[in-house]
Amino acid sequence: MSIAARHTLSKAPLVDQRILICEDDSLIAMGWEALLSDEGYTVIDPAYNAVDALKMAYRHLPSVALIDIDLGGTIDGISVAAELAPLGTAVIFITADYKRAGVEGREFGSDILIKPVDESTVLEAVATALRQKSDAAMNRANLAAS
Repeated sequence: MSIAARHTLSKAPLVDQRILICEDDSLIAMGWEALLSDEGYTVIDPAYNAVDALKMAYRHLPSVALIDIDLGGTIDGISVAAELAPLGTAVIFITADYKRAGVEGREFGSDILIKPVDESTVLEAVATALRQKSDAAMNRANLAAS
């Protein structure tokens, strides 16, 4: 059983577990979708460009977004992250552009994974992002109750 599966089965989540995938390479996007779905996450259909990613995100506010930086269009993944992070979506960059990710993306990303990335690393990053969101929600609930 994977790290992510153990975490999701350990207790009822305090945050929704919808995942948005924004990746212009359809084979990579479908691979991540299958991986995350197999682990029990709700995956919003993959977006292959920034415009579709933002439309999907505003329609289905994801808890976590896996975003490639170079989306092959005029709007890049950092711009998508800049829109989603203030909405409370944890952004995980999965990119080969480690320089831009480290410089421009750091303020928006909860994690940066450099391609090629193995499946266990992706699952661990998603589980960690969701755990951090759940912990924050629990802390807010405890403060409200006291």
